[in-house]
Amino acid sequence: MGLGRVGAFCYNALAMEANPVIKYLPALLVQALLLMVISRTLFRALVMAFGTRGGGGIVTFLRIVGNIIHETSHALGYLLFGYLVKHIVFCALDPQRTGVCVRGRPWSRFALPWLADGAAALMPLIIGSVALAWVGRLLGVIDYQAMDVGGTAMLRAVVDQALALLGSLDWSRWQTYLFLYLALSISAEVSPSHTDVRYSLPALAAVAVIAGLLVFSAQHAQGLNELLTRAGNWMLPGIEKLFAVWSLALVLMLLVSAVVIPVTFVIQSLRPDTH
Repeated sequence: MGLGRVGAFCYNALAMEANPVIKYLPALLVQALLLMVISRTLFRALVMAFGTRGGGGIVTFLRIVGNIIHETSHALGYLLFGYLVKHIVFCALDPQRTGVCVRGRPWSRFALPWLADGAAALMPLIIGSVALAWVGRLLGVIDYQAMDVGGTAMLRAVVDQALALLGSLDWSRWQTYLFLYLALSISAEVSPSHTDVRYSLPALAAVAVIAGLLVFSAQHAQGLNELLTRAGNWMLPGIEKLFAVWSLALVLMLLVSAVVIPVTFVIQSLRPDTH
């Protein structure tokens, strides 16, 4: 009986007129998880190849552009959700070599600390992806084609475009090497840290509960259903842009991974054993 009610709830939610937005949610979740996994993989590859997490000069040089974007994204999240920034330190100036952004006092009467922490924690996924796409376009590396929302079709298109882009790189152009450096630096810092993920969980849980209550209520109230449909139509252009940016970011991060990870393994194998 319980599973039947859950199934009926999900079916009714998908059948609502707000479906144009709802259909993007699974794809966006998959994209976010893939971005985090690839970003963590690139970061760990850098650490293993060039030193410890604290990094030394090479790791700091490779991280600095991405870390500036990462910490600035946190600051933007706090500012948008009602808080000033107490202080921000980038990895090159941080004794721990991690970088930090600390929430200050609220500038808005309606600021909620748990919501601001959650938004700030997840902001690098959005801002970093936008920066990555902008770098690819600025340096003339990408020729992007729109992707379908469907899960397997989307993933296949991402891989196919990354491989095609890898084959089209012109190694005689300095722009290619600048792109690889900037894309590596940004990609390795797109993923929220373990602390960021912990801060984001209360906000994500609250959003999920509120969304579930709204969908449940809309199934029994025509007026609320119409209101949610209008809100969904208003949000749809932004959701579509986010889907497109994350799709492009995945293509570029897979391209960078295909170039960088084999190189880092070679460098790691050539490093003298310190044990």
